[in-house]
Amino acid sequence: MSDRKSKLFGLFIFLILITGIFYMMMTGSKSSVQEVYEKIELSGNNLLPADEYLRFARLIDSTKYNGLTLLEVKTRIEKHPYLRKAEVEFDGVNKILVEVKEKEIKAVLLQKNELKLITDDKEILPLFPPSNISDLPLISNLKMKGKKLINQEELVFAFRIIDAISFCDSNVKKNLAEINLRQGGDVILTFTGLQFPVLFGKYDEVRKAFVLKDVWQKIMNDENYSAQIDYIDLRYKNKVFIGNRNTELING
Repeated sequence: MSDRKSKLFGLFIFLILITGIFYMMMTGSKSSVQEVYEKIELSGNNLLPADEYLRFARLIDSTKYNGLTLLEVKTRIEKHPYLRKAEVEFDGVNKILVEVKEKEIKAVLLQKNELKLITDDKEILPLFPPSNISDLPLISNLKMKGKKLINQEELVFAFRIIDAISFCDSNVKKNLAEINLRQGGDVILTFTGLQFPVLFGKYDEVRKAFVLKDVWQKIMNDENYSAQIDYIDLRYKNKVFIGNRNTELING
């Protein structure tokens, strides 16, 4: 009889444990569904302010966070064309943390009187204000193939110019304002702080970038010298032509 009571007692304890585990699973599941989020904090952004990404994803109004899931937040934010991915997590209190990875923007593209962004893998994106594009060079007068297709060879050459100048001197790259492809003609560069164009031509971008670096040092160190320059011509192999302003015409 005592053996039977012992077995019944063991069964009773087992049922209590099972009931307790089942209850914890149910209440834990409900609590995860009913998490209350009061704020979404976004980081890792550079091109746009955090609020602009949240506004695009319709996540700017905290009064509408009821019933929101982490997966839904991730899905909405990753739809922004500037983003490669977003990592989303709950901080354990009341906040959703979002870390975004933006696409690498190579330059600003002027196409049919409209500014667009172009990535390092040649994806063309719309320009959403107030995008931070102050350090990006402008690519203009890109020759088209037909009405919609851009000339990939010219675009790749513009990218090579940017890469070559970046490799040679970060200061020169920082001041690179525009790459004018001139519809397939000789490329002309303009730089912030310089009042004259650089006739770059079509080929030998690495060699020309090194030459430009050397000339740049002299120009930046001598304001009087810079004021007398009308243009710099790098189109000829092993030669650099520096056009001087006609001071008589200027003064006269």
